[in-house]
Amino acid sequence: MSQVAGAQEAADAVETAVAASVEALRPTAGIDWTQPTADLDWSVLRTAEHIADCLVGYAGQVVGQPRQGYVMPDLPFPPDMTPDQAIDVVAAGGAILASVVRTSPPSARGYHPYGTSDPVGFAAMGVVECLVHTRDIRLTAGLPWPLPEQPCRFAVERLFPGAPAGAPAEVLLWCTGRAPLAELPRQATWRWDGTVRD
Repeated sequence: MSQVAGAQEAADAVETAVAASVEALRPTAGIDWTQPTADLDWSVLRTAEHIADCLVGYAGQVVGQPRQGYVMPDLPFPPDMTPDQAIDVVAAGGAILASVVRTSPPSARGYHPYGTSDPVGFAAMGVVECLVHTRDIRLTAGLPWPLPEQPCRFAVERLFPGAPAGAPAEVLLWCTGRAPLAELPRQATWRWDGTVRD
């Protein structure tokens, strides 16, 4: 994937990430989704809700182009929502974001606290949220999961300038404070840079 991905590449990365996430989440439907997610204060259901919120919310930022704040409200899941229903919402959110990224003008800009961004940037944010939180849920279920390389590479290149070299999935996990990378210790704090770069 090129250093500066276009809308088509970005939308493809979202679709690849979300498809992999949905496939990875289905086997976790049998665990207790009210339990805390690994390394997070949220329940598993709340973590899936967050993935869906981000996917739909980032689409709203691209379309609404707000200078401050978010244009889309959160998508609160009802307490009795089943895991399979929650996973279906994640799938739908990914389709919405990919479609918006694919059809929006490159000049579109929307607010994010980590930097006003463009459609490609919001696509990368969606990829990060989807992949790292799917991994969090899989770890809660005791199921390791190899993240898909292509969307990881896209997200690292777009959101983490100056990231160390390495396998894209391993670098993304280090960039998001999930794991050490070679001799680099796991990060206690982290953030991406969503600002638009030429």
